Amino acid sequence: MQQKTIRTAVRHWLRCCLTLLAEALVWWGCVYASSLMCGVRPSALLATWLSTVGWGLAMLFVATWVVHNNAFSPTARRDEVVGCAMRTALLVGLLAFAFLGERSIRMAVACLLFFAGLAALRLAVNSLFVRSRLRRGEQGVILTDERSAWQQDVLQQNTYGLRLSRLEEPTARQLELYLAEHPSVQSVYLSPSCLAPAEQEDVAHLCRKQGLRLYVLPLSPESLPQNVRSECRGNVCVLSQAKPPLDDMACRTAKRLADIVLSLLVLLTVFPVFALIAYVFIKRQSRGPVLIVRQMCGMNGRPFRCITFRTRHYEAAPSFFQDTGDPGYFPFGKFLSASRLELMPQFLCVLWGSMSVVGSQTMRPERYGEYRRELNRLFASGSHVKAGLTSFRPASESQGSAKADVWYCRNWSFWLDLRIMLHRLAALIRSTKARSVSYI
Repeated sequence: MQQKTIRTAVRHWLRCCLTLLAEALVWWGCVYASSLMCGVRPSALLATWLSTVGWGLAMLFVATWVVHNNAFSPTARRDEVVGCAMRTALLVGLLAFAFLGERSIRMAVACLLFFAGLAALRLAVNSLFVRSRLRRGEQGVILTDERSAWQQDVLQQNTYGLRLSRLEEPTARQLELYLAEHPSVQSVYLSPSCLAPAEQEDVAHLCRKQGLRLYVLPLSPESLPQNVRSECRGNVCVLSQAKPPLDDMACRTAKRLADIVLSLLVLLTVFPVFALIAYVFIKRQSRGPVLIVRQMCGMNGRPFRCITFRTRHYEAAPSFFQDTGDPGYFPFGKFLSASRLELMPQFLCVLWGSMSVVGSQTMRPERYGEYRRELNRLFASGSHVKAGLTSFRPASESQGSAKADVWYCRNWSFWLDLRIMLHRLAALIRSTKARSVSYI
């Protein structure tokens, strides 16, 4: 077991050294490219490329010591990897201006290129690392009771490649027997509430003896939400409620800018032509207005005016049907409802700021009371998530359930929005019912 631990440490250091060398080569490439862009003769740089790579290694070593490289983290999302790479590149740029003695446009361009190059490199490394972990996986065992069994699902959901098994009798003796039958186990997760102090010591000695990594799970009272995070205040480990990504002003600004760009792209290209076609067909097949304005609300509970194309006869009675077999639909309205193109005018609401392209489900204000009670049970009230043209909806979740919206709120990222939009677009093209998104 000790040899296995040594091999793991050697692989880790070798991986870090190769990553630093690759990042130093990227730095050299950025300096070389900036020399070409600024019209500087790069012949001297070719002759001193070893010195440039050496300076890059030294600055990257300092920057990585200050800002940890999370490209090899089993829990880091892609937006977190990009953010960490940007902070590292900024620190490298400051070190370059401070110690290299060259404060010119060429060096500024090299630092800007290194911003993009380092982010692209770490994203590629992170993708390879995630694929490797998903392929190899990590076998683990968790010792917990029924009250804290939810921690198993949270760990597996937020850690790439982790597969946990829970013992029916969480004791040190049962763990020893399980490890003898399953030598591929690599980690042990322990909830202190399920074992006495003496049993916890036996588990710790057993893990040390067999070279396993022991993770002690924090105690989480039942009155606290499950999305808690641990932090150290001095030498004391405390729990606090995890901050959703959209509580950050920068994340909300990025999401809003993406909504504006996408809505303008649709409204200035596809929407005028389709709106003219819809106007002609709706007016020919049914009397009444072309657009319907309803009072709706989203996860944040703020009412807004939602605009859609009319799909049913204006004089028709309320529908008791669950699909387009309702006789109240006119022919073009059936097409609009089946293809979900009736929602295209909602891009106007996105541009105005009352909706988002990807967000929570849209509902009537009178139904928000029950929805709000479920949000309170899930400790997710006061969210910044707006109603969306489309939303994250797993096939196992019923319409109206708040669980999927809460998951989206706690796990939002730009990449998740992009995957949901691409999935819905593919489902629209195939004219099939959209299935759930499997986010990695």
